[in-house]
Formats: sequence, C-alpha cells, structure tokens
Amino acid sequence: MRFYITTLFSVLTIGLFGQTVDSLGLDNNPRLNDYEADYLNKEFKDQRNNFDFKGKKVAFITGSNGGKLVTKTDYFNEVKSRLKDNYEITDSPIFLTEDEKKESGGYEVIVTYWVKVLTPNRRKQIISELKILKKDG
Repeated sequence: MRFYITTLFSVLTIGLFGQTVDSLGLDNNPRLNDYEADYLNKEFKDQRNNFDFKGKKVAFITGSNGGKLVTKTDYFNEVKSRLKDNYEITDSPIFLTEDEKKESGGYEVIVTYWVKVLTPNRRKQIISELKILKKDG
C-alpha cells in the first residue's frame, strides 16, 4: 500500500512540476508571471532575504563578464534545459538600489547566469542599457 501511495504522489508531483516549468519564459515581458516569480523565489531563497519576485521587473545577464543582456525567454530556456538534464544553472541575483531602480526604468533586480565577474563599471553600464531599452520599448 505504501508503494502505491508513494508512486501516486510521485506521478502527481512530476505532473505539477512539469506544468510549472512549461509556464516559465513564455514571453519577454521583463515583469515576471507568478510561476517565474515562484521559481526565482525558490532558486534564490538563501540570497533574497525578504525580497519577493512576484510582479517584479527583472533583467537577465550572461557571459563571463556579464557582457550580454538577454531575454527572459533565453534565461528560462536555459533553466528548462538544465532541469531536463539534471544540471544546475550557475546564477545569482543582484538587487538594485533605489537610485538604480529609477535610472533603469523600474527594474528591481538583475539575474546573472554563467557570470564569473561583474565589475561595478559593468553594473553601471547594464543600468544604462536598461534605461535605453525602456525608451525603445
């Protein structure tokens, strides 16, 4: 009996997780949907303190020096690929200051992945790039 209950629970959990993963990165709106926010809240649970990703405007950066601004879809496609292959992605959040939020056009956090070093100068450049995106979009 215990085997059947465990098997049933596993099947239900996998099904629910699959639906959640399918709901990640469906568009390139920098504002997160609930599934994306839940994923990032769990992914960064030890780094975010009381920060909640729900409804937040997020930028995504990759490259060894953080040189490439990418879309939300790009990031979540990488996440899905890694989850499928049972590998973790190397990512971390950078929470913006109040001044950086204003200057960037309302972005609240930058998620970096596969970034080895992000210099203060590059951080300023990213904020400027986000400001330009706001004007174009």
